[in-house]
Amino acid sequence: MSHKQFVDPIQRPPVAAASAALMAGFALAQLPSAMAEEAFVMEEIVVTAQRREESLQEVPISVVAMSQAALDNAGIRSTRELSAVVPSIQMAVSGPSAIFFVRGVGNTSAGTGEEGTNAFYVDGVFMPSLKQVAMKFNNIERIEVLKGPQGTLFGRNSSGGLVNIITREPGQEFTGNVKLGYDNYDTSLAQAYLAGPLTDTLAADIALTSSSQEKGWGENLATGDEIGRGWDWGARSKWVWTPSDKAKFTLAGEYAKSSDTYSLGFRLDQDSIGLLGTQPLDDPYDINTTSRPYINLQSYGVNLTADIDLDWATLTSITGHRHGENDSYFDTDLTPLDLFNIRVEDTEESYQQEFRLASNSSGRLNWQTGIFLLRLNADLDPQSHTGLALGGADYAVYSKLETTSYALFGEASYDITEKTILTLGGRYTRDKLDFEGRQALIANDFTLATADESVKENEPTYRLSLRQIINDNVNVYASYNRGYKAGTFSMSAITQAPVKPQTIDAFEVGVKSELFERRLRFNASLFHYEISDYQVRSAAGDNPVPTLLNAAAVDLDGLEVEFEAVPTNNLRLFGALSWLDSEFTDFPYAPITSLNPNFPFGASETLADASGNKTPLAPEFAGNLGVNYSLPLRDSSVIDLTVVYSYNDGYFFEPDNRLEQPSFELLNSSITYRAAEQWRVELWGRNLLDEEYYTQKLTVGPFADNAIPAAPRSYGVTIAFDF
Repeated sequence: MSHKQFVDPIQRPPVAAASAALMAGFALAQLPSAMAEEAFVMEEIVVTAQRREESLQEVPISVVAMSQAALDNAGIRSTRELSAVVPSIQMAVSGPSAIFFVRGVGNTSAGTGEEGTNAFYVDGVFMPSLKQVAMKFNNIERIEVLKGPQGTLFGRNSSGGLVNIITREPGQEFTGNVKLGYDNYDTSLAQAYLAGPLTDTLAADIALTSSSQEKGWGENLATGDEIGRGWDWGARSKWVWTPSDKAKFTLAGEYAKSSDTYSLGFRLDQDSIGLLGTQPLDDPYDINTTSRPYINLQSYGVNLTADIDLDWATLTSITGHRHGENDSYFDTDLTPLDLFNIRVEDTEESYQQEFRLASNSSGRLNWQTGIFLLRLNADLDPQSHTGLALGGADYAVYSKLETTSYALFGEASYDITEKTILTLGGRYTRDKLDFEGRQALIANDFTLATADESVKENEPTYRLSLRQIINDNVNVYASYNRGYKAGTFSMSAITQAPVKPQTIDAFEVGVKSELFERRLRFNASLFHYEISDYQVRSAAGDNPVPTLLNAAAVDLDGLEVEFEAVPTNNLRLFGALSWLDSEFTDFPYAPITSLNPNFPFGASETLADASGNKTPLAPEFAGNLGVNYSLPLRDSSVIDLTVVYSYNDGYFFEPDNRLEQPSFELLNSSITYRAAEQWRVELWGRNLLDEEYYTQKLTVGPFADNAIPAAPRSYGVTIAFDF
């Protein structure tokens, strides 16, 4: 077998310097700004939660929508930070992957070829790889978070909810911006956007981003290297052709590359006992391993969307292709000895095609129907296990997983009366999974085990909702949704049986209102979920390779409240809270881990009943409160101040409820000086309380408890120029 050459995770790519120069060049153009005169007057929010443009207040779904400007003001730079402003979301990391929990629904497994419980879309294109969803926001239009199962119109693995990113679209006016930043960890940031017409019917844009963090969060005590450094860069372009008022074609492409040591610097949890009696380190950001962890990622994608107006209906075609490569290396024994290391080299590729036909009727009946085709190819080539603990029997796992999915769907809304709207929807999904694998010794390629298996799954999902308009400002809704998370194979543990699909029945009632002459927007929802064959991750026992298994059943009850208030044109208040009660109702043979105070092993595992335990990453209470104040100055410049406080009362990481994230608080703030409507200077801070909290805790076989901390306090300055 052969291995790819090691890539230094801190080595700066030569393209980054060229990208930064190109970004700075965009500042030469000066065109009129599109800054709104009254930025804080409450306006209608338009979303595509039902695959067509509608007012957020009229959609019988719990949705959060935030613009790029609102995200910037709140200090949200990437999908990893969304939980600070959307308390229904929790985020965990698993090596190079980002895993989202929505309303307590998700799973912490993110092996090669595995899809998340909650779907992730960019411009209507499904992103199946969890390694591609931890993205930074670069000149997007808005982000929408749909809560609850979306098993009809979106369908694919959206059993808890989904995140939908809508990027900016070029038009017939030239526009653009340049943004440069620097922070206290010697992090430099450069972003640029340029858009405009090429002809009367063709417009294009380009968005570039590049960042490099030169100072680490901590130190590797065994080697003296800094840990928590990295770089990334990427480019995105969108071309929009409108040959007539009946047709629109959008071609978009993107490329991204990154290398870092943020989330694979395994360290011993502060409350744990490690292998050979290893004790936790004083600084949670330090590690103590002989090997240097790294994550190297690159990905690209292209998609073509066609919208054809047929008068009586609109035909939409979405064709997408995604490709991603990962090379990651990490030390799992959490000691300064070379005992057990894992290197993962994999490729994930997807092809998708969706055809959707939606009515253009302005009458009482509106409908949509379509077909969705998806092909996923995942190659683990290979996952290598090396170290003294194997006694010379170093081995590698080679595996391939091909998923072919077909779905037919349809949904119709009917106005029973002028104020009562009924919606019915259904989807039928058929999945075929073909898996093959081989485990072999590295020294002589001697085969230890093989696997060759196929699985077929057929699952209907459906939706029923009833919306009642009370008056022009208040409406209520009730809904039932059936969600579905496909089963899968563990590509790194080839002898493990495949997990069964996870299904969810969700019941919800909600109210949406705009009061006091649209100075207050208040939305609330109450929901109950019943989940069968809940998929959870286990990485205990003699082998520290994580695998998936099915818990029997979960019941979840919750309440959410969101508000936005504009007492004056210069003052905006906003906030949200989430209350959850989520527990396993039937889990008789759950993996239960415990620490071993006796030498040499750090942890052991037994099987026991976990019924009544809390499910992972489901805090009982989480909430946020924010204020945005705009102060006009005499010279027509403006000072904007934003402060966002969020609180989370904590959660467990595993079904046995042993590894816990205690309650934590986050404070983000920014102050922006806007002059001449074209340029601005922003001073910002994230995690200003310097709260110590974790994005992952996991029992790693007999080696005890791994913990990955979230980013510490950071602060910096950003200069931006709009044209």
